[in-house]
Amino acid sequence: MKKVFLLQEIVPSYRVPVFRRLAALPGVELTVFYSRPGREMAAENLRNATDLTGFRAVRLRLLEFGSQAWQPGILWQLLRGRPDVLITGQAGRPDLLLALLLCKVLGVRVLWFLGGVPYTDPDRIRAYAARGRLRRWFGPGNPRDWLSRQADGLIVYSAHARGYYAAQGYDPRRIWVAPNSPDTEILEAAGREWAGQPERLAADRQRWSPAGEPVLFLLGRLNRARKVDTLLRALARLRQEGLGCALVIVGDGSERAALEAQAASLGLPNVHFEGAVYEERELARYFLLCDLFVTPGVASLAIKMALAFGKPVVTVDYGLEVHDIVDGVNGFVFPMDDDAALAARIRQVLGSGEQQRAMGREALRTIRERVNISLMINAFRRAIDDDLDPASATHGPGPGPDAGG
Repeated sequence: MKKVFLLQEIVPSYRVPVFRRLAALPGVELTVFYSRPGREMAAENLRNATDLTGFRAVRLRLLEFGSQAWQPGILWQLLRGRPDVLITGQAGRPDLLLALLLCKVLGVRVLWFLGGVPYTDPDRIRAYAARGRLRRWFGPGNPRDWLSRQADGLIVYSAHARGYYAAQGYDPRRIWVAPNSPDTEILEAAGREWAGQPERLAADRQRWSPAGEPVLFLLGRLNRARKVDTLLRALARLRQEGLGCALVIVGDGSERAALEAQAASLGLPNVHFEGAVYEERELARYFLLCDLFVTPGVASLAIKMALAFGKPVVTVDYGLEVHDIVDGVNGFVFPMDDDAALAARIRQVLGSGEQQRAMGREALRTIRERVNISLMINAFRRAIDDDLDPASATHGPGPGPDAGG
């Protein structure tokens, strides 16, 4: 039995299925440590899931110093619990570097859970890698980064991310790719359940689009990073060109009132603000009914949910999830803040039924072959067991040959 400690700042609802499956793995004893949302998280309506059953969860005190949030209580938990493996993010955070040093003394393996790099353009990747004062002063050999590289491995979202971190000096054999995924199996089951209620689906579609216009769907927190204002401007362009669309928005946040006012000022009649919805069964209804999923700001996990329902995705060229969209295959990628380009991509998808269906098929293929919760759990299992993949050693510097993955 391997004792695994996993440290999160909070436990969002989309992580609960992952932790339940990890806790159910044979030979794994999982404890998830978490804290209350920090000030910045709370401002954006980020919160802990209400149901943390199915795995052991322990709350730690959160200390905030300006914009920094620390969880020093993990040090005592490590001393008392003596796990075999610690999995945590925020590799350069002072409290976690102290935890790394303590784990070296205790003989505990440390795995950083780092996600990835939000860019595909090489120049922007180089700028991203050089961010921070220590990097500017000392380069990649600065003490903080050197110490971070003493961890026993990384868990990342994509082969693109594996290539990036290999270029930063991490051993590529010990970088495990766990494609970030919602519970795709729960989503599929919810989709089948809703498919048995065609009258309810038809009523919702009629409410959102009385004239039978295409329905676009957006899911995410309504903050400035989501760039919903760009989507509203694109819809106004399309309307002027003779293509009307209904837009359904699920989410809440600091920008909601301003966006409602903008939609009214642009004369967009069918923009529906549905508020925050977290339950997968209810979210499935929105994905089933839309023709196209659009995320005009930071690409989020909702992209994978749309793909799971066979929906084409139009997304911006930024975010940890954008690497799963192959431009022109299962969706389109456009430059951030460019409402004209976004309008053109929406028109391109909606203007061809055959292309829309083909992209939908490729969306499903993406989920079945490259991004699903089973693949994610398998990668965590291999990382916990230190099961090395010889093929990973072939990934050299840069984004890696499988940048789309």
